[in-house]
Amino acid sequence: MPRRNTTLAVIDDENDNEHNRTLRSFGVLTETDYRAWCAANGFARTLRHHPKVPPRLRQYCEDAASRRLAAERRRARKGPVDPMTAVCEQKVPAHDIKQRHLVLLHRAIEPKQRPWHERHIDRQTLARTLAHLRECRAKFFDGRDVFAPLGNVEGNSYVEALVAVVANESSWLRPVEAWRPRSHNTRRQFASLLRHLFVEYDMPEFFDAAWFEGPSESAASHRAWYIRVGRGGNIRTCNLPIPYTKRMAHYFLTAPASATIVQALRWGQILALDGDARLAKALIATRLGESFDHDDFWVTAVRWFASHPMFDPAMIGPVVDYLHYQRFVPQGAIGEGGRLDDLPPVQPNLSMKGRSPESLVAQVNAWHRRLANDNSQQAREWRPSGIAPFEFVEGSREKGTVKVWTIRELLGTKALVAEGRKMRHCVASYSASCARGICSIWTVECETTEGRSKCLTVEVRNAARRIVQARGFTNRPPTQRETEMLHRWAAVALLSIAGYL
Repeated sequence: MPRRNTTLAVIDDENDNEHNRTLRSFGVLTETDYRAWCAANGFARTLRHHPKVPPRLRQYCEDAASRRLAAERRRARKGPVDPMTAVCEQKVPAHDIKQRHLVLLHRAIEPKQRPWHERHIDRQTLARTLAHLRECRAKFFDGRDVFAPLGNVEGNSYVEALVAVVANESSWLRPVEAWRPRSHNTRRQFASLLRHLFVEYDMPEFFDAAWFEGPSESAASHRAWYIRVGRGGNIRTCNLPIPYTKRMAHYFLTAPASATIVQALRWGQILALDGDARLAKALIATRLGESFDHDDFWVTAVRWFASHPMFDPAMIGPVVDYLHYQRFVPQGAIGEGGRLDDLPPVQPNLSMKGRSPESLVAQVNAWHRRLANDNSQQAREWRPSGIAPFEFVEGSREKGTVKVWTIRELLGTKALVAEGRKMRHCVASYSASCARGICSIWTVECETTEGRSKCLTVEVRNAARRIVQARGFTNRPPTQRETEMLHRWAAVALLSIAGYL
């Protein structure tokens, strides 16, 4: 007996059942549409099917219709327009945006806020990217600070970093829709997304910081470096601030994950000059980890440190301060009318040749004593930096365990000298820099029922609003509790904290 075949009507107006209506909703109107639809959904493309096939097709259509209805209901509950899409399409006035991540998104996509070669952002691509990431349940939309060494600065959130990612869409290697998170850890999710879009080879973790550095030209340059190295390029081919050898480029990729990109460049330089990881860690915690000013001299200092591997790492910071002060800091003098005149540095031709560790440490200690006992310094006061002071109370007054932490700015030469004497370090040498507004010096104190005691002396770079140094008695590093207080202050005063603190 021959097998009976049945022909499934593509669209039968006389038998307008749920199956045919569902097919219509999918755009199936002709035989060609039907064949294409079957091929896309795993069914044979023929019009004649086994008798058991049509029920399967009907069930498939019914299930698809149910899923579509549920999705429409979910969209209806969320509202007619997704807020992030509305911000991307400029459908919401700035004064109506309240949520932090939406405020950051609105600010980040403003062309005037971005470097010149990242100013064109395809808003449709941005909206599509954000929608896909939300569908994937990626954890990028809370607006919190991400990279701790950068602190509470513009650009240091996942939303702002995603804007920078879309601004570099022309360099994408793969479509964003092909990415899915494989971890519940947000940092790992974002690192995975970056490597999916931009990277063909292994990439060091510290390099991800480039996407959180904000809209500055230097940050955009770092992102360009990321893209070039991710495609297999050598860091030496980038527009670096210092000459870089092949050996330096090799060690650059070994920098710790907590390093900034500037610190990673310095790390590679130090190790290539025969320094070890201990020396590199100590040096990037000084001003050498922030810029490459006067690098010709500092290279000789790095070579000197590397040639004395038993030099105490705790003394490296004070030695760097001493060398910087002696060779590069102009000496100020009050001229006519109270004008601050510049005089040459103490030793503008200072050299590392012929210095022994013992003699250099003795000179640093003598300098500290001289600063502490020098009453001949001209009394000078300067204006506040504008950074907010801090007070935090913990414990209970009833139980006698109350502690009052305060952080206040020192605004005169006498205050710096007194601080240096009390804490036995060289903070008095910062008088000229404070008077010029380059930095500000702060004292951290803790008051208990037994009285008030000094805990730390803190240096803040005013222009960057960045805490770059914090030292206790005789240059000891901060304790864990003192570091917690610095982080509390930074959050309130909108400061960033150097990663090495």
